[in-house]
Amino acid sequence: MTPDGIGYTAAVTLAAFFALAAVAKLRDPESTVESFEALGVPNAPATGRILPLPELATVVLLLVVPAAGGLIALVLLVFFTTFLVRRLRAGVAAPCNCFGDVATRPLSWLAVARNGLFMALAALALLATRPALPSWVEVLVVVVPAVALLGVLLLAGERTATRTPPRR
Repeated sequence: MTPDGIGYTAAVTLAAFFALAAVAKLRDPESTVESFEALGVPNAPATGRILPLPELATVVLLLVVPAAGGLIALVLLVFFTTFLVRRLRAGVAAPCNCFGDVATRPLSWLAVARNGLFMALAALALLATRPALPSWVEVLVVVVPAVALLGVLLLAGERTATRTPPRR
């Protein structure tokens, strides 16, 4: 195992999540804008239409210059997470649509936990000095725990969603 292999595996994994988020927002910009308005995002119409662009730029950076992409992803995720925490503290529970209409559950602390997972992947991406073909062990060491944790968060979200009605 090498730092480049682990870091690049994390970068590619994170790039996939950023790509999913950006494409989902581009597919349904109206839903994204509605969600952003409900969350209280400043200038929601412009933000909802522009946000996929830095997300896609981050994808490219993660794949081409993984350490730089990891740093940009970390900055974006800290910004997104800070916003989510402030909204949660204000009692806002509107759907985040962080991944477009793919995920429309009410905002919860699980979104913050998910972003924590993504921040860990971004931090690992900082290890990669260049794109590198990872070994199968490096893929297992990074991808399996990340997918398992994300699965646990999704299941927890499903259980929470069935027990408590959404607040707006």
